[in-house]
Amino acid sequence: MRKMAHTGFILKISIIFIIILQGALSSCNCKSNLKKSIRGIWSIDEDNTYVGRSIEFDLCTNVIYIGKEKIVLPRNYYSIKGEDSMSIEEKEKKRIEFNVLSEKESNGEWDIIYSASDSVIFKAPNHPLEGRYGVQIFLENMHECMILSNDSTYLVCYRAGY
Repeated sequence: MRKMAHTGFILKISIIFIIILQGALSSCNCKSNLKKSIRGIWSIDEDNTYVGRSIEFDLCTNVIYIGKEKIVLPRNYYSIKGEDSMSIEEKEKKRIEFNVLSEKESNGEWDIIYSASDSVIFKAPNHPLEGRYGVQIFLENMHECMILSNDSTYLVCYRAGY
């Protein structure tokens, strides 16, 4: 009788362990699937996109590159204040300076926050699109579409190359 009780206890522990292990593996698999499906080059559909930020900015490109861990967000356009009173050399120097700054701000990292709700975070200090986003990926008219959204941003993106 004692042996049967001991066997029942071991069986219950084994079942609980299997359920926990299966949940952990499933979670890792979901995260891996989202990482694979989000990676690539995405074009932002500017007509269906909304970005509400407290700072003024103007994106000069509409492409997002999402690599394995790195991300390149669209470059920000900086206008040159007082451009009319500058020489051609001064304007060119300022444009180069702003291009270097824009490129630096566009490069960052990304990761999945919570795979069950398909949430990601883009880490690119000083870039207007840095932040956390909910992700939806689906097919629309034979094109792969991704929506990145949060409380102030709604980005509609299409897989580049279609």
